[in-house]
Amino acid sequence: MTRDRKKLFHILTTWGGVILLITAILYFILELWPKWQPALISFWETSRESASLPMIALSFFSLILGYYFAPAAWRKILDALKVPKIDKGEVRRNWYITQMGQYVPGKLWMVVGRMTFLKSNGIGPVKAITAFILENLYMMVAMTIMALIGLPFLGLANVPLPVVIALWISAGLGVIMLFAPKIQRRIMHKLSHKLGTDIDSLPHISHKHQAIFVGYHLLSWSLRSMALYFWFRGFGVKPDQPFAMIAICLLAGPVSWFIALAMVFIPGGIGIREGVQGLLLSGFVRGGVEVATVIALGQRVMLMIVEGLYALQAIVYGSLRCRFTKSMNHIEQIFHLTGSVIRSKLAMYGLAKAPNPINVTYSVTRSCQSKCKTCFIWKHDSDDDLDIDTIERLFRSIGWTYFFNVSGGEPFLRDDLPEIIKLACRFMTPAVIHIPTNAISTDIIIRMTDEILDVIDTEAPGTVLTIKPSFDGIGELHDDIRGIPGNFNKLIETVKQLKQLQKEHGNLHVGVGTVISKFNAAHLGEIIEYSKSLGVDSYINEIAEEREEFFNLGSGITPDSDSYGKIMDAFKDSVVEKMKDMKLLPRMTTALRIVYYDLVVRILDENRQVIPCSAGLMNVHINSDGGIWPCAVLAYKGEMGKLDDNTDFQDIWNSKKAREIRKSIRRGSCACPLANQAYSNILLHPPSLLKTLWTAFRGK
Repeated sequence: MTRDRKKLFHILTTWGGVILLITAILYFILELWPKWQPALISFWETSRESASLPMIALSFFSLILGYYFAPAAWRKILDALKVPKIDKGEVRRNWYITQMGQYVPGKLWMVVGRMTFLKSNGIGPVKAITAFILENLYMMVAMTIMALIGLPFLGLANVPLPVVIALWISAGLGVIMLFAPKIQRRIMHKLSHKLGTDIDSLPHISHKHQAIFVGYHLLSWSLRSMALYFWFRGFGVKPDQPFAMIAICLLAGPVSWFIALAMVFIPGGIGIREGVQGLLLSGFVRGGVEVATVIALGQRVMLMIVEGLYALQAIVYGSLRCRFTKSMNHIEQIFHLTGSVIRSKLAMYGLAKAPNPINVTYSVTRSCQSKCKTCFIWKHDSDDDLDIDTIERLFRSIGWTYFFNVSGGEPFLRDDLPEIIKLACRFMTPAVIHIPTNAISTDIIIRMTDEILDVIDTEAPGTVLTIKPSFDGIGELHDDIRGIPGNFNKLIETVKQLKQLQKEHGNLHVGVGTVISKFNAAHLGEIIEYSKSLGVDSYINEIAEEREEFFNLGSGITPDSDSYGKIMDAFKDSVVEKMKDMKLLPRMTTALRIVYYDLVVRILDENRQVIPCSAGLMNVHINSDGGIWPCAVLAYKGEMGKLDDNTDFQDIWNSKKAREIRKSIRRGSCACPLANQAYSNILLHPPSLLKTLWTAFRGK
């Protein structure tokens, strides 16, 4: 297409539809309305007593529901094509906003809006156009099904014979077109070429996915068709055969859409669609085609109001996000978290598939300068850490999560750690990012933490960053357990500089954590007491475990439950004393830990799952080599799969092997006191959750 022709085409698509629409409106007002007015007055005089406001309200409600489900097929198609993960809310909001583009300036601009949105989210033109083509193909399948339901009732609607014949032929051609591969390929090539690219072939889509796409289209369009039926009933139309009229309404929606689709220069197909609907429904209306068309036009006004409300909601939401980014992020996180907890509970009973994990732990590297007595990962360094491109693909596939825990090795040994956090913020939008460290390289830790905080301010304002240096003892005890002379002094200096950095960044939390093992269990009381002098935001401890991840199986590092329990009773008393002065969120977090400490004692004592475990469901651990684990304890022997060029996270997360591993965990085949996992388990265990809430409320 030459430059001049392109320019002319853009002018036509921008202004041609608007001019035609204005012309059609003027023609209706000046020419048609005076002729139709007597019939309308006559109809209203005989039907006004049959008019029903509840029916009109029901029509409005049906439209609201119909348009609520309208973007679902589009979103599911994007998922099936394995496009880079986009927030579901963003997809819906873009769909509603671009839907209004069919009115001003016209349908082509609606398509341009969606393609531009996908491009801005890293989706190439081929996949974007493929998604658009598939949406329209499966919409045609759904509408053909609806048309076939309504066609047998045309005789009862007194539709003229030529129209009946034309509709049957059109439906027949539609069926042939939709199920003939060669015709589909021609349509595909034609559409893709018009949109500026060429697609060789449509991807293979499973029958299950196809049924989902068609099902959502059927649901949305059926509700919209029922809204048309309720609207006519609301204006006093009382058909002798209500079921026949419902069937014709099911037919009128798709038929009018198909015809208006060809009229790309008529914004929204206004007038064309209502004329078709009036023709098909005229047999049920006293006054004929004229009255039926005007009633249909009235329903179009309501439809535009509904579409406008959804678009306005999307625009206002986007505006609020820009103005109150932190608050909106927190609200979104709460809704996401609530939904994931509910879905996880249903998934435990096999009533739903696994949701996005709310807790993602990613070991960015196995490299570590420490030579800990409790962990031998430093003996098994490797060069198979994921590159940044694979990490981006991983995070895109995971999508939303609440808690992102960076693990290692020593995370700060990766020079690109700030870039990794940037990708996590962009594609997973976590509420909390947690990074532990051995505190050996103080200067590097402080520099990178500062960079990470700048990244968070740009990509995910409101996200909390927690840096937690390890604190396994006082002075030489710490150095002895960590295997590095002078490590304790570096720990103190790192904490000091992190607290200085905290003065500039309110979302930075500084904590220390102790791994309680047989090497320091006897000193835990003095360690806990010393932690109070550090002035950190939080002090936590967790039990040392034998894990495949740490290559320490058979090391005997875990202390017995009696020793741990006695010390933790004293620790809990000191923690509870502090709770009285805490705000709600820190109080809730502290109460959660208190309940966890009680669970640890029972798990160590009874060697079983004291409460059901949700590993591999609410939590996931990603190894440095791309292995997907349900948790760090099962690790390699519980690996669900491994990332490669052709396999992304969702493929593994929803695989048959993943389901088998989850079933094994649910049967209680393993038991451990893993802290991260225990917190998620508490959320899904009503008695433990209630205990947490009660502890937080009472402060004791």
